[in-house]
Amino acid sequence: MRPIRRLVILHGYTASPASHWFGWLGDELAADGVVTSVPALPDSDAPDAEAWTAAAADAIGDVDGGTAVVGHSLGTITAIRALGRVFADRPDARLGALALVASFVEPVPIYPELDPFARGVPALGSLAARIDRRLVMRSDADPEVPIELTEPVVRGLDAELQVVPGAGHFMGSEGVVTLEPLRDWLRGAPE
Repeated sequence: MRPIRRLVILHGYTASPASHWFGWLGDELAADGVVTSVPALPDSDAPDAEAWTAAAADAIGDVDGGTAVVGHSLGTITAIRALGRVFADRPDARLGALALVASFVEPVPIYPELDPFARGVPALGSLAARIDRRLVMRSDADPEVPIELTEPVVRGLDAELQVVPGAGHFMGSEGVVTLEPLRDWLRGAPE
């Protein structure tokens, strides 16, 4: 397993690069020499699927075994869509790691305005074949993304699943401002 040297974190709906645990994760991994970017995806309060996919694909850019992508909530399906584009443009590219926190690829019932993100999602198995390590993380009770929406992502990516009890939707407003299990997974530490 190649160590991670570059990390791209994709935030979710109504969030920003300064939200939740994103800065903490970047700071923690900086001690390992990891360069982290958290791009501000356009119009976070009224996101457009194509604009977010394009911005995320640009931010991800060229990937290799030392690159990791982390997505949170809407950033997870955006990461999936963007990686589909990145891999289509670079047929020989591989990604070192993909970690999706509070993930979904199907419409989220309480957010019909986000349904366009669930259209045109690339085949998860095809993506998985080009990603060395895959993690899906969810809580035991997510008030935003029903936990049953996570299972198709886990299955489709043949990903490791980690359940973090009491983490809700992994938001700062819920007290989640650090995420040690994710940091440790990115470092390749045994669980």
